[in-house]
Amino acid sequence: MEKGLAVAVSSFDTPPIDDKFGEDKTRKALERSTSRTRVGLYPLIGWIQDTIKYGGAELSNQTVVEAGRKLGFDFYVCNPRTFDRRKLVECELLIVNNFFFFEPAQFHFILDLIFEYKKPYVKYEHDHREIMGAESRVKLARLLFGRSILNIFISPFHEENHRSFLGDLIDPMFILPPAIDTSLFKILKTIERNPDKVVNVTGRLYESKGFRHVLQFALSKQKEFTFEIYTKNYKDVKDVFSKLKNVKVFPPVDNEYLPKVYNSAGYSLHLPHAYEACGRTIAEGLLCGCKPIVNKNLGIISFKEFHIGDQKRFNYNRFRKAIEQGVFSFWKAVELAFYNRLNNN
Repeated sequence: MEKGLAVAVSSFDTPPIDDKFGEDKTRKALERSTSRTRVGLYPLIGWIQDTIKYGGAELSNQTVVEAGRKLGFDFYVCNPRTFDRRKLVECELLIVNNFFFFEPAQFHFILDLIFEYKKPYVKYEHDHREIMGAESRVKLARLLFGRSILNIFISPFHEENHRSFLGDLIDPMFILPPAIDTSLFKILKTIERNPDKVVNVTGRLYESKGFRHVLQFALSKQKEFTFEIYTKNYKDVKDVFSKLKNVKVFPPVDNEYLPKVYNSAGYSLHLPHAYEACGRTIAEGLLCGCKPIVNKNLGIISFKEFHIGDQKRFNYNRFRKAIEQGVFSFWKAVELAFYNRLNNN
């Protein structure tokens, strides 16, 4: 069976290209974009992402795109606010990130481009919402992963979970280590580190992000550690933790200030209740010299070569180099997949 053909596109009742743009114009623009690539220029890349819920995925995207620009790639960054049909059509390659929060017409236009008009695309997956949870859409996931020229996952654990649902539809694939700006997240010798301080940085510290686990751990370590928690729902968290003298709760800080938070502490803590594809904040803490306090629900510990949690075998310089090189290896993999696609057409 041909890769990715297990489910028919028609099952989504995808509407045709918007009449305001026109099917003939779409085809002509696609022909121009394809011919421009064949002369050996870097492809114009349409980077598709929703940014309604700004967080770790968007920070990773920012780092990956910046690395691509350094290599000479041109981008049109497409989100629900910047959506432009003509610009998307002119792109030779699409990178499809999370796109749950596009308007229905925008969403279906993207599906038309990649399924009906065969626009080459890479599926860059940041979590597991396509295949698991309340928002899952497994039927569409089989198409998105099955017909892409390359699928990107952010940990071996992440890839294994998708393979258990989708099998070899996820091939070819590439595993990207945490995409973090190492010029920002690094050990700062000017910051005094308290070896008995533990920091927890979470978008929102809800139950799925380990609220109960963090509370239990802080209770059990009242005589050993002090804790600082940074989260958007800090008021709710503070109400619960207020009776613990060894815990302080703060609102989030700017990403540029976050390295100072990590560098002031001996440990970075993340104990999610639900499976998490990677665990970016632990990687940030490691880059800033923190020891990790984690559980088995984090994808980052599945990078066996990093030996995360094993202080005797963990090598800071090797980890840092892998993070630095990861984003550039990403673009090499994308470029190879794209030109393989062109050569096979």
